[in-house]
Amino acid sequence: MTPHITLSPLRRALLTLGVTQVINWGALYYTLAMIGPRISAETGWSPTFVSSGFTVAMITMGLVSPFAGKTVDQHGGAWVMAIGSVIGALGLALLGLAHTPAVYLLAWAIIGLAMGTCLYDSAFASLSQVAGNQTRKAISLLTLVAGFASTVFWPLTLFALSYFDWRTVMLAYAATILIVCAPLHLVGLRKHRPSPEQSAAPETPPVEIPPHSPPAIPEKTALILFALVLAGYGFVANAMSVHFISFFSGLGVSEHDAVLAGALIGPGQVGARLVELLFGRRLNPLFLGLVAVILLPISFVIPLAFGASAGVAMTFGLVYGASNGLMTIARGIVPHALFGPVGYGRRLGLISAPTMIVKAASPAIFAWIMHVTGPNGAMIGAVILGIFASIAMITLALLAFRAARTPPAP
Repeated sequence: MTPHITLSPLRRALLTLGVTQVINWGALYYTLAMIGPRISAETGWSPTFVSSGFTVAMITMGLVSPFAGKTVDQHGGAWVMAIGSVIGALGLALLGLAHTPAVYLLAWAIIGLAMGTCLYDSAFASLSQVAGNQTRKAISLLTLVAGFASTVFWPLTLFALSYFDWRTVMLAYAATILIVCAPLHLVGLRKHRPSPEQSAAPETPPVEIPPHSPPAIPEKTALILFALVLAGYGFVANAMSVHFISFFSGLGVSEHDAVLAGALIGPGQVGARLVELLFGRRLNPLFLGLVAVILLPISFVIPLAFGASAGVAMTFGLVYGASNGLMTIARGIVPHALFGPVGYGRRLGLISAPTMIVKAASPAIFAWIMHVTGPNGAMIGAVILGIFASIAMITLALLAFRAARTPPAP
């Protein structure tokens, strides 16, 4: 007799999102870095115009994120993320069939709608409904797995492009999302309330900062400061997700070595997340965010200081990946730690909206900066933005610690 294996709702959700986030991030977010030059070569469209498709996607994602987060809060993530996966498959299929600029931009708008409903914001909000007070650990576990998206999809896409054209690859990815991700979301994310054990056994609370109501600092102030952190950080990260290969190629690194360096972002992300999961349990979420954001300008100082080589590019990939990995966790746990689970999806959406608008412009602006000043000018700009984001994160942490130490009024 075959034994019947029953998974807890949290384990089922983690397994589901572990698979679907790797596929969705890889297919929807990371592939433009590989197919962008091939789109330009085939169609004759300028690299700036090709990058503007991603800009359209980011704007759309920012506009839909607050609504998606609120919907997940009210109805759970199963149908929201399943519909998002179907929309993503439609967008990728249309991208593969696009032969005119208008259809190309429409395809990216549809992809942006999908990203707003089936990437991390919706995934984190869905997890929080199942995990209860284990949300921090659940987010860390999910990002540990999903960090392999670029590691898997950049080499996979390069391999596929050696046998098929970019249009065929997009159609194949569309079919994968439709067949794998949409059904998994429906099955694995059925709405479930945390068990009494989950609710009663809190994970390690943020050190000296009240985890929820009343917040340590006014919600509006905290959300604005954290949105500034994510906007400054996200501008650089979003630009690099599109231009990583061309950036290091411009520095004189071969495409093969640049792809290898880009593939190391995933291990850097996963390594940092594993360290956080094993040893960072008592680390304040705000301090975690500060470490993450400070690593961003440090990563760009490496090629500025040591010049371009395969080894430098790979070192950059690891340090940058570590920064990105920790920042993803901080993005999920800082609002949860400050304000608690009620309205969590809505808050993530509110933070994402202005952040995505800023990120939307980053690929085109970054491409223009590289064209005008070269890669070195782009690196200096990335360092400046990283410092700006670090200052905003320091301000948020200082205000929160000060408010936490202020005795309540009698």
